[in-house]
Order: sequence, then structure tokens, then C-alpha cells
Amino acid sequence: MKRFILISVALLIGAAAWSQQALVPGTGLVSPEINPDHSVTFRLFAPKAISVKVTGDFQNGRADMAEGKDGVWTYTTAPLEGELYSYSFIVDGIRMLDPSNVFQNRDVATWTSIFTLSAEKGDKGWYYETHDIPHGTVSHVWYNSPTLKAERRLTVYTPAGYEGGKAKYPVLYLLHGSGGDEDAWSDLGRTAQILDNLIAEGKAKPMIVVMPNGVWFNKAAPGAAVNMFQPSFANSRSQSTAEIEESFPDVMGFVEKNYRVAKGFANTAVAGLSMGGRQSCQLSLHYPDKFGYVGLFSGVTPPEGNEAAFDKVFAAGPKLYWIGCGKDDGIMVNSRKLKAFCDEKGYPATLYESEGGHIWRNWRVYLTIFAQKLFK
Repeated sequence: MKRFILISVALLIGAAAWSQQALVPGTGLVSPEINPDHSVTFRLFAPKAISVKVTGDFQNGRADMAEGKDGVWTYTTAPLEGELYSYSFIVDGIRMLDPSNVFQNRDVATWTSIFTLSAEKGDKGWYYETHDIPHGTVSHVWYNSPTLKAERRLTVYTPAGYEGGKAKYPVLYLLHGSGGDEDAWSDLGRTAQILDNLIAEGKAKPMIVVMPNGVWFNKAAPGAAVNMFQPSFANSRSQSTAEIEESFPDVMGFVEKNYRVAKGFANTAVAGLSMGGRQSCQLSLHYPDKFGYVGLFSGVTPPEGNEAAFDKVFAAGPKLYWIGCGKDDGIMVNSRKLKAFCDEKGYPATLYESEGGHIWRNWRVYLTIFAQKLFK
């Protein structure tokens, strides 16, 4: 009996020690460190490594890090513009996250370390950061979809003051792209930060933003889905938009029943990126009297064969039909076709052409621009 008690005590002490070790703060290194000239220094303690590189969207390719006598490898970038950046280390050919940086996000199935940099107030990076202003709330909620015969999850942003007030708010339905889920816009897209900052500045109207899972055969993001699937483009992508179109009234019905929503054409917007842009376009064609504002970010339905449906959309008189696409994006061909069709018909569609391609760096900008044009 005494032996059992001693073993039990030893196990408890070991477990406590392990728990305390897990709570020890970080590595003691500052990485990344944003310098006064807006360059960024990365550091990694790897005394036994032969080769350490850093790779990220702040540059092309991989950069060699220099080893110091203390076993700390370092690399400093050139001065950077305000933006959200992602990166990782390559240690002797093995990719790893920055152990000194708690900020990470997931794109499809890949985790990366991230940081935001703001060179001046009002630049892109500034809108992606959290400031000392009133903040909205991001919630993950489940709804029943009779059309899809499933319980499914939504991410919902409500603006500052929603919980304690009685006002009704317009709604933006915001759809993700291929490989994404209902977490994509809140994590990668910085939706809450962008809306909080725009609303605090008076540049955007307070609104509810509903971010559904746009893949009809997936119920929710990893960790929430019952089947605990591993995300990939194959299992997080829907080539068909029909199921989303047919089931979208389930989403809208749940939101209008459970949130203080200002209903109607003038108070309802839909937008999305890539696959979600195509879905948004199809939703506008399928329900031309539902969405007074439509945003297509690097994703459109070509006008060929859909002329009559587009005629109905513009006959309903949308307040904004906004297309955003990068000049290096393969979707630009169809974006320009749709714009040319609208111009020929005299329909008031806007095409915003940015630099770059099919990337989150563009989609965050499109949301920032589009949100300022809604419900005014």
C-alpha cells in the first residue's frame, strides 16, 4: 500500500512539473521583431542546425539565416509596407513554425506563423490590427439546414453595442473560397478587425457579417466537424454551386430569426472570394430580388449563356455590383468579360483591378473597400 502511495505521489509530482513546464513563456527570443525602419528581424535558437532559412510572403523564395555564436540564427528583411505577413522556418530541410511567435493561422491544411505591420495609421496593416476602439463579437453558431439535411456551422460577426442594444442591423453574407470553411474569413481575412476599425472611423455602417461554410458536403471547420476531417482542396471545395443556392434560404432564415436583422433588398449584401465569389454571383442570379449589394472577389459567373439571368439581376436595381480582381489573376479574363457585358447593356457594375493574383492579400483589401460602400 505504501509503495502504491509513493508511486502515485511521484506521478503527481511529475505531472505537475510537466504542467509547469508547459506554462513557461516561449523561448525568451523576440521573433519577429519589427524595427523602427519597418524591417523585420527573425530569430531561431537552433545550435545543432546546419542550415536555417526563412520563407514568407514578404519576399520571393527562401532567405538564408545567419548563425551567431550563441546558437541563435537571425535574418532581417528590407523595410516592409503595412500588411499581414505569413512565414515559416526551414531547418535542415524541415519546415517549422516560429516557436517564439504565438500568432498563427491556417490556410486549408497548412499552418503558418503570422505578424501584422503598420507603417502608418490607415495603411493596410493598420486595418488588420486590433486598436483601442469598441469591438464587435465573433461567434460560432450551429443552424439546421432542412435542404441539406444537416446541422451546419456559421461564423457570425456582430458589431460593437449589439448585445446591449435593440437596433436592427443590415447583413453581409461573406463566402470563402476553395479549401476554406467558415473560419477562413475571420482568421485569414481579418473580418472583425477590418469591420471594427472601419465602423469606429465612421467609414462603414455597423453591420452583421455572416460567414457560412460554403461547401455543402462539409458541416464545419476542422475541430468542429463531427467527422473531424483533414481539410484539403478536394474535400473543402464544391464545383457545383446548386446546393449552396438551394440551401441558402436556410442560412438567411436562421439569421433573420435569431438576430436583430434589418430585412430587405436594401439591407442585404452577399460577397465572396474565388469559389465564394462564383457562389455569390450565382446567388444574385438565383435570387435577384434578395441582394441589394453584390461583391465578387476573384470569382464570377461568365455572362455567356447567362444573359437573361443577369438582365433580371439589374432589372431589380442593385445598389452596388462590385467586381474585384488582381491583374495577374486567371479570373481576370472572366471578370473583364462580365464588366464588358454590363457596360454594353448599360448596367452599373464596377470593376476594381488591383496588382497581384489570387491571394488573400488582395481579398482583405477588397473587403476593406467593399464594406465602406454598403448600406449607404
